[in-house]
Amino acid sequence: MGGAPTQQGGARIMVAMGLLYVGFGVIVGLLQGGLPPVLRARGMAVDQIAWTFALYLPIGLSFLWAPLVDRLRLPFLSPRIGWIVLAQLLTVVGLGAVALLEGAPLGVLFGLGLLVAMAVATMDLALDALAVEMTSEARKPMAASLKLAALATGSMLGGGVLVVVLGRWGWGITFALMAVCMLLSLLPVLGLVEQERAHVRMGKALAGGHLFACLRQPQMRKYLVLLVTAAGVIFPLSALNRVMLVDVGVPMERIAWLVGTLQPLGLLGISVLTTPLIRYLGHQKTMLLLAAIGGGCIVLLMLGHQGKSQALAVAGTVGMSTVVGGLMVVYAALILRWSSQGVQAATNYAVLFCGTRLAGIVTSVLAGKLLVRMEWTAFYSLGLLALLASTAWMLISLRGMEPID
Repeated sequence: MGGAPTQQGGARIMVAMGLLYVGFGVIVGLLQGGLPPVLRARGMAVDQIAWTFALYLPIGLSFLWAPLVDRLRLPFLSPRIGWIVLAQLLTVVGLGAVALLEGAPLGVLFGLGLLVAMAVATMDLALDALAVEMTSEARKPMAASLKLAALATGSMLGGGVLVVVLGRWGWGITFALMAVCMLLSLLPVLGLVEQERAHVRMGKALAGGHLFACLRQPQMRKYLVLLVTAAGVIFPLSALNRVMLVDVGVPMERIAWLVGTLQPLGLLGISVLTTPLIRYLGHQKTMLLLAAIGGGCIVLLMLGHQGKSQALAVAGTVGMSTVVGGLMVVYAALILRWSSQGVQAATNYAVLFCGTRLAGIVTSVLAGKLLVRMEWTAFYSLGLLALLASTAWMLISLRGMEPID
């Protein structure tokens, strides 16, 4: 779509996207890990706290309204940035209302939380589309890394730092501060309005989005099958390892402080490292390298469990989480490239990315059921074989497609 952005223009795009992705990561981190312990400490019953996990649903189901983001052009700013600004302003309003209504009934706070979750999910859709359309091929891995880094940073800020801040400064100040930060994060992207308008004039006009139109294309269906298979293998190999640590005898406090800190730091580090790896090695060799390291981490997990070695088990857990993060950067970079095929970038990206994430969640749940019937060693042995097979299939399939490196 149009000419490639200049070096300076490309840097401005990355800075603007980076700040917005960090804001998205903070909300995700707050919903996933920060809010439940805060509410529990304030005396809320466990059955009521369980409802907070439903606030994460809009982020996983955003593909349902992705066609609207593609089809409807708002009467202000530029196509994608208009949606980004509208959604982010709704997020700011929702956070501001939460700050003022600390003592409101649970139903009111839940409704405001749902508004914030839907708004930030919509902002993420438009931002992903902007990344698809306005980043050069060379910068797409960096855009993918930015998103992973944002989620890692968010898990530390939203799930950790904000909890401490809330305890010291109180409910109202904490959420008001979040609202101000979300508002300020919009400033850099506002400077890209004319750049996006020029990009649209040079490229293709926006067309109506249709939820599964991309799946009418055989190539897109193949992309989705490859991503679903890959995610279905790697997610269970990371998601259940903290449970194994309990079986090995690692104290809960150590799991919370050591693993809970090292895993986000590992994700942050791999998000920075994967971009140069893709640049110098290419997507396929980077994928092969990460899969090989992942295989080594699985061996550590097996040895740690068999020998009741807490050090090996913790190393394997943190290492496998980091590898999965790196592989997701590679997959996200491929999704950014594949989503640019056609004129409904938001819908294409949402279907591929949400499908990948949903596959990982479903297979992690199924793997938990499977572990009732088998030992950890057998589970990891099966996982190692699946990792080798899915990686080999992915690499062979990519060689049969258009060149990507």
